[in-house]
Amino acid sequence: MTDRNPASGTIEDNVRTGSQPSALRITDIRVATVMGHGYYPIVKIMTNQGVYGLGEVRDSAHPFYALQLKHLLVGQNPCNVEYLFKTIKAFGGDGRRGGGVCGIEIALMDLVGKVYGVPCYQLLGGKFRDRIRLYGDTPTPRDGTPEAFVEAVLSRKRLGLTFIKFDLSARMFEAAPGALVGQATRFEYEQFRQRYATGRGAGARISGRGVELAAEVARSVR
Repeated sequence: MTDRNPASGTIEDNVRTGSQPSALRITDIRVATVMGHGYYPIVKIMTNQGVYGLGEVRDSAHPFYALQLKHLLVGQNPCNVEYLFKTIKAFGGDGRRGGGVCGIEIALMDLVGKVYGVPCYQLLGGKFRDRIRLYGDTPTPRDGTPEAFVEAVLSRKRLGLTFIKFDLSARMFEAAPGALVGQATRFEYEQFRQRYATGRGAGARISGRGVELAAEVARSVR
């Protein structure tokens, strides 16, 4: 693609937008956190032509995972999605650590779709389906009893959801005698969390009673 004026009849004359793709440059990257079931950092890629792209870093991930990539992207042409993805991929990782790289890629695709006047799916080989089935990521009830899980499922069904997912967090096992191996005291549990800082369920080992409790919950919500 050339830098010639689109008015001269170049390929850019077909672009259904006021932007000039070959002269497009990333000028800034910003993140805003949206609250919902957890928090969701939304990344915004700004350009010198006023076109922008939006992407999601992913739930409960830190905005830094996206902002740390800013120095690698400012000044680059956002239309070179594959090149930029290869540039930042090494700074990702598994789970939420990869959220920054993924959010940036989503924002780039959103931006390029706007520049060329087509939906993002058209850049990925075309449309495959018109509808998808959504699932409701549902918080673990505070008391963790099978009855509480049943009520949580019913509340989701009332919203029209037919596909539901629960996380069996450590919280549901803490209140059940014998469900955790060793049944560490709260002080010991907090000490462990501060030392390793890997999450609320870090170091929790489930006993046979805990497994049976999880199975009971599964049977109740079916």
